[in-house]
Amino acid sequence: MSDSEKQAITRRLPDSEGDLIRFAIDEGEVEFGHLIFRCAVLDDETRVINGTEFMRVMGIYRSGALSTRRSDDDEIYFPLHLAFKNLRPFILEDADLVTSLKVPIRYRSVKGSVAEGIPAQVLRRICNVWVRARNAGVLGSSQEKVADNAEKLLNALADVAIISLIDEATGYQKRRAHNELQQILKAYIAPELLPYQSRFPLSYYEQIYRVMGWPYDASSTKRTAYIGKLTNKLIYDKLPPGVLPKLKRKNPVDSVTKRRKHKHFQFLTEDVGNVHLANQITAVTTLLRATPDGNWRFFETLFNNAYPPAQGDLFSGLDVERLLTEQEQSSLPQA
Repeated sequence: MSDSEKQAITRRLPDSEGDLIRFAIDEGEVEFGHLIFRCAVLDDETRVINGTEFMRVMGIYRSGALSTRRSDDDEIYFPLHLAFKNLRPFILEDADLVTSLKVPIRYRSVKGSVAEGIPAQVLRRICNVWVRARNAGVLGSSQEKVADNAEKLLNALADVAIISLIDEATGYQKRRAHNELQQILKAYIAPELLPYQSRFPLSYYEQIYRVMGWPYDASSTKRTAYIGKLTNKLIYDKLPPGVLPKLKRKNPVDSVTKRRKHKHFQFLTEDVGNVHLANQITAVTTLLRATPDGNWRFFETLFNNAYPPAQGDLFSGLDVERLLTEQEQSSLPQA
């Protein structure tokens, strides 16, 4: 069924409570620290967290206290993760959250089941309700554990980063509209240069040299020029589209030294850009460790399988055989 057909059905398919049911066009899992949630992109491009899974992961359990879901006075629909009477004053303090609750989201998953969705941009507001209620001392002991999890989520990512992670988890970045690029870049690119602090562990370089069959000197920080090109392909190219080109513009090659004045990661944001960078480095290092000594073609296959669509020849146009020969003959210390 095409997306347009799903949208047509959505407009005429109300659920039992009178609200329209949308369709998930992409689904996946998104991780915040140790908390993993089911997520989806709907046919109207709304990004959501699965409400039932959210309750399970956060430790919110159904009880008699959740019997009232819609207020007769203010016509607000209270989803189960907020349907506690001791939370209501804190919900009503947030006008934007109240507005969103008046239009609940229900959607049909790819497998056909109907779920309640939490819009990505509302997730932090929901967490704020729990944290403010805990700080006010109105929560029970089991509810305080939920509030602790909510505080961890609040410390994780900004709204736009949540959207970006859901897009990555569901594969929706392939469909993402071009006009969202600037929002993604704002989440990843820091407005000011960050102080230098090495982000690449020695194990990353050690594994690359081993797989390439180059001698490795842990006491030296000198790198072959090819390392930078390879790192762009393996690491920076795997950040959202547009991030690496902007990094290159902010950190150009010096016309005299032929080198960049700073490291690319100094231009990434601490809470989003460098977190994604660290995860990518760890993933690539794991693939390198799984590769036999000197078998860079084996690693290329692993990498292309891990990051489809295929990247083509990872070493195309770089004449690896010549690089290997020159490296063996070089007298420069290597790291």
